[in-house]
Amino acid sequence: MFTTLKYRRQVAVLAALAMVASVLVAAPAVAADPKPDFKATFDACVGGAAESAGFEDVPANHANAGDIDCIAYYGITRGTSATTYSPSMSVTREHMALFLTRLAGLVGIEITSTPADAGFADTGDLSAESQTAINQLADLGITRGTSATTYSPSDSVTRGQMGLFIARLMNLMAPLSDGFDNDGDWSYTPSDVVANDQGKTIGSPYTDLGSATKSAYDAITQLYELGVVSGISDTAYGPSALITRASMAEFMAAVLDHSNARPAGLAIQADKTSGYDDITEAVIVVSYRGDDFAPVAGQAVDLFRGTGAKGSLGDDGKCVTSGTNAATVIEGSAVCEQDANDATTDENGNYIFDGGTVNAGMTNVYYAWTGKSGAKFDADDVDEKTVSITAKLDTDTLHVTSTISENADNSDYSSTTAGRTSNASVEDADSTANEPRVDLDVTKSVTFTVQLRDTDGGDVARADQSISVRVVMGGSTNSANTHTVKTNSDGKITYTINAPTDSPDTGDNIADDRRLDTITFSMTGLANSVEQKILWLEDDPARTTAKATVSSPYSVISGGNARVTATVTIYDQYGNLYKVAGQQVEFTVPTGATAVARGAASGRASYTGTEGSPTPGTAVAWSATVVGSTLTVDTTNAGVTPVNVAPDDSRAPTDATVAGVTVAALYAKENKFRAGSADTPDNGSTLYSYDSDDVFLQNGVRVSMDKFEVLLGKNISGTPTTPAVVRVALYDDDGSSIFDVTTAAS
Repeated sequence: MFTTLKYRRQVAVLAALAMVASVLVAAPAVAADPKPDFKATFDACVGGAAESAGFEDVPANHANAGDIDCIAYYGITRGTSATTYSPSMSVTREHMALFLTRLAGLVGIEITSTPADAGFADTGDLSAESQTAINQLADLGITRGTSATTYSPSDSVTRGQMGLFIARLMNLMAPLSDGFDNDGDWSYTPSDVVANDQGKTIGSPYTDLGSATKSAYDAITQLYELGVVSGISDTAYGPSALITRASMAEFMAAVLDHSNARPAGLAIQADKTSGYDDITEAVIVVSYRGDDFAPVAGQAVDLFRGTGAKGSLGDDGKCVTSGTNAATVIEGSAVCEQDANDATTDENGNYIFDGGTVNAGMTNVYYAWTGKSGAKFDADDVDEKTVSITAKLDTDTLHVTSTISENADNSDYSSTTAGRTSNASVEDADSTANEPRVDLDVTKSVTFTVQLRDTDGGDVARADQSISVRVVMGGSTNSANTHTVKTNSDGKITYTINAPTDSPDTGDNIADDRRLDTITFSMTGLANSVEQKILWLEDDPARTTAKATVSSPYSVISGGNARVTATVTIYDQYGNLYKVAGQQVEFTVPTGATAVARGAASGRASYTGTEGSPTPGTAVAWSATVVGSTLTVDTTNAGVTPVNVAPDDSRAPTDATVAGVTVAALYAKENKFRAGSADTPDNGSTLYSYDSDDVFLQNGVRVSMDKFEVLLGKNISGTPTTPAVVRVALYDDDGSSIFDVTTAAS
């Protein structure tokens, strides 16, 4: 149902031409332009133009498959046979004339069907269509032949010549406009690059144009800026190399993008499909073309907008006209209905409008459809076209993790080292906590990973954002160094700190084997920075902490019992397992009746017990003691809650006002949550499962599974101030469930 805008401009690296490029005369080095600055905003190769043309020698993964399919759709090429395109074959001047004249007609250039004879003496044996095309090119001034009397139709076209021909053709066409002006700067011609008044850099990365004429040099540079041509490598255009049919398709498809050419029938596009924070300036273009691709003026189009991934369609495919998920009318007097006040296309067959505001964290879906006056929208009956714009939440925080063990001791080190002295650069000068120990004898570096995150705690996959990294080694600000690192496409960076060079101790003076490094991550526009520390040590491993964990935070009640497995793990100060032969751990089983000792020579000891007649929703209590040690076992993560599984194939009443269930706990790693409350019979012990096949909503608006977990409290520490409430409209543990979050955790 939903139309995906297909931005297919791909740079084809043609291995077959690499040897040709190596023998070209090299031009003096020029400053490389980082990217084309005048690319077309919208696309001609959408809808039917994006469908496969069926050429068996153009697989779907071919670099120019989309371009070839596009020009075949528009009738620029018919292939070398009914099933082949021959993408690696060179283009003759005869075929080039046919391709260019067909392209010219599509982009609105007036071409006479009876051009004057250009006087070429070597074209008489060609087909009438080819002779006409050659004379038309001459009439338009696109080519002058190889001499005053010859055209050389069987000669192959070079990439330099094709650049000249394409540039001359584009300067004759009118770019996409709204029928009144072109203030949107959506498409351009080479003359726009020459007359650049937008403060943009004009250039190209190609260093092999020294053998090209000035006119060819200018044409290739301008077409690069338009995003029309690409090179045979990152720095070589290959002007003397023969152009292949694949590259010719790429160039011509890009020309179509800059023109008013669009697929037959109805199409809709947006100048952007995503952005960060509120999007307040989005341009939507609706086009209507006849079967011959000619613009259709005065075509009535009903337009409406919905919010959320599902837009404004109900389960029956009809438009939602009331409530929080109601459609918004864009033009017309009745939403989702054809009426006399609907939008109509202009003389160029277009209707262009402002998409309004897309709120951060939301998606707007824009619908366009046609029909008889009075017709009402129903997805089962109409061929609607849609485009979506998603406003992503931007960066609110930096989330930092490292390769340091999460179980490493990070208490204040100086308070435990009485009697030891040090120079001014070592840890004793710092008396704060958050000083995780790292074993200098074992670990030679620590790597930090910094991830951009939004206000909901979700990852922000935004590239090229600058993160400042300030490193202070040994507690001395004189050693401070600051670096800037750019995020990758996932919105993250990695930064590695190497261990200090190990030097022997001298008496009680501890130098680089007890060094504190402080690393601070910050980003312009964020209020808070994130500080991390590394305490490099050579102290012998010592029994430091003990933590109790359970195999699962819940236990399904079966036969009136809840079975639980608990484990105690003993760590040294570096977060490594503390292994001592003969170490014993005493467990107090859930009933409290007996204490059982278990060996922990491996650093871990486990025991499985059964709680009879447990209270649903009330955590089973465990306790454990490390024999012969004053260590207190941390039981923070040792609670096990007996639960009952939610009834399968259950459905909530259809009344939307029916209250949902309160979420007591979220087990995101297992895709489960526990719901209910203390004042209900189940005492907050009903276990629900979910997966990617389910439908997730927030007050009726569809959201992703990641967003659903955030709403339930995935990234909230401790007990939420306001627990999440979920209305389980349908629960099917092996099918598709419907969960609607009516109150988000906070």
